[in-house]
Amino acid sequence: MKPLLANDRNDAFEMAEVHASGPAPASLDARPQQQSGLFETYATARRSLLAARDLKGVQAAIVSLLSDAAGPTLLAWFHPAGNQIGQKDRLEGLLSPIDGVSGPLKQQLLVAAKEAARRNEILGFSLSPSLRLLSAPMPGLSGHCLLAVVDTSSEPLGQNREATAVHSLLLLTSLVGEWTTACVGARAVEDSQTVAALIELISHVQASDDAESACQRLADSLQNHLAADKVIVGLCRQGMSECRAMAISGGAIIDRFSQETLLIESVLQESLVRSSVGVWPVRDPANRHALLSHQQLVESGFATSIVCAPIQSETGKSVGSILVTFSSTGNSRVPGEGVQTLENILEAERFLRAGAGALAGCLSVLQKLADSQILRTIQRARTAFSKSRLMIAGWVASGISVVLLLPFSYGIRCSLELQPVERNYAAAPFAGPLEECLVEPGDVVTKNQLLARMDGRETRWELAEVQANLNKATKERNTHLSSRDFGNAAIAGHEIQRLEQRAALLSHRDTSLEIRSPADGIVVSGDHREAEGVPLEMGQTLFEIAPLDAMVVELCIPEDDVRHVTVGMPVRIQLDAVPEQSIEATIRTIHPRAELKDGENIFVAEADITNPDSILRPGMRGSARIDAGRNALGWNLFHKPVAWLLGSLGW
Repeated sequence: MKPLLANDRNDAFEMAEVHASGPAPASLDARPQQQSGLFETYATARRSLLAARDLKGVQAAIVSLLSDAAGPTLLAWFHPAGNQIGQKDRLEGLLSPIDGVSGPLKQQLLVAAKEAARRNEILGFSLSPSLRLLSAPMPGLSGHCLLAVVDTSSEPLGQNREATAVHSLLLLTSLVGEWTTACVGARAVEDSQTVAALIELISHVQASDDAESACQRLADSLQNHLAADKVIVGLCRQGMSECRAMAISGGAIIDRFSQETLLIESVLQESLVRSSVGVWPVRDPANRHALLSHQQLVESGFATSIVCAPIQSETGKSVGSILVTFSSTGNSRVPGEGVQTLENILEAERFLRAGAGALAGCLSVLQKLADSQILRTIQRARTAFSKSRLMIAGWVASGISVVLLLPFSYGIRCSLELQPVERNYAAAPFAGPLEECLVEPGDVVTKNQLLARMDGRETRWELAEVQANLNKATKERNTHLSSRDFGNAAIAGHEIQRLEQRAALLSHRDTSLEIRSPADGIVVSGDHREAEGVPLEMGQTLFEIAPLDAMVVELCIPEDDVRHVTVGMPVRIQLDAVPEQSIEATIRTIHPRAELKDGENIFVAEADITNPDSILRPGMRGSARIDAGRNALGWNLFHKPVAWLLGSLGW
């Protein structure tokens, strides 16, 4: 294969010039009927091309013309990279997908298209002895090029095919130029209509008093003009690139923390980053880059189609974004509804593109209006501190300073819990089953009151067995003594002593089956009514009994206030059980070690109180206020924030 930019490129241009201005070659003059048919094909192509509404229609007309006239082996369209993020130069196959073309050939097509666009003329290149590459820039389409590969293997038909292709490309460039001129004229008419609508829109918005109502009017007006489902207006604060939703058409309330609002604002921000109008579902594959947020918003069910346009000033400064949504689909059962929705999407995209400048000026005014709220607040503050008012402010500050210097009692708030002064325990005297439980937690008992009784049947059975063995051992000892067998008599005597001690132990257990209260008080714990008959272990705690005549108050002092608390400070106690009563007490002791309680690090202090009416119970909770002495009011209010600030600054 020859180099792409070969010197024989001029041969194609010489041929094009001859066919365009000089006499026709003999090969074409010999075929007037074919030339006449070619002209009819051109006329048909002109009509179809000028009737095209978009680039796809133009490409279809070009394919129809070149397929009939030159029969190219490959036909491709070169799309230059735009200024949007993520766009690259790409080729689009018009006869078949370009994916099947080899890498070197694809690279040659790209270089040929760029060279033709740079020179702004039709260029020809040799790909091989039998293949010619023709590259024609499309006028009015800013860098777009048509690429055709023609097979010239058969002579002289191959030369005729190349000449026909060159003539066809010359005619197509003129037809595309005519089409772009017509599009510019139609766009000018649409722009004039857009300008009239924008003038009416902006005059309607300018009647608002603040930025919120102005954005709301803009959203409502755009919804009516574009026949959209919803319109969201986003605004950027001056000096910031973050776009926030300011108004939704219909007066919908914006919840800043909802997932829907976060998706909307991500779409607005994504449109600003792309610096181009985004449409989803994508109609143009060249403009589908960086539209992830658009896709997520549609897939969330918020709308079926969205159009989002960034609004930027002439200097490229971000002002805001406008999001237009449509809910109708092309699969609607209503005749013509899908077509109407597509037309609305196209009209919304065109209107936002055409009105970007005017909308940028309108949103800039709203941006300044939103920022002016802060400026007006600052101006009011400046006005408030005029010379006459400064004197008043000085007197007020002096009065506040005097008040802050007045001494006030510093009270430390903390939670509390009542605990018994002492704890008495009733335990099982020996291992055995529980026969009966007579009390339950909460019962008030007196000293030596029967609390429970253990089952003594096993003890008595064992005692009877021991008594029988004791009698037997006594008889054996007497028999040995009578027969003068003193050794066995001594052994029998030791067995008698063991059995007598065992009998004494069992007799003591039989008389100790009753478990009684060791002191007056209330049963704090020990509910064994459902455990009757269950074996107990020796020393197992059955009941906890606490006296009711006095209680210990455990104060939970916060860690940041413990340095201000000392032994002997007065405490005012308020219990949740008796909120109408206030109890006075004095701190008796402070535990030296911190404890973790309810997720907070606290220090426990103890104070004693009396309980003459026996109303108070262990475990009751409440709050307390410790009087930590008198200090200046300013110190009471601000010593903690000042200490935190100094610690943060490292002072």
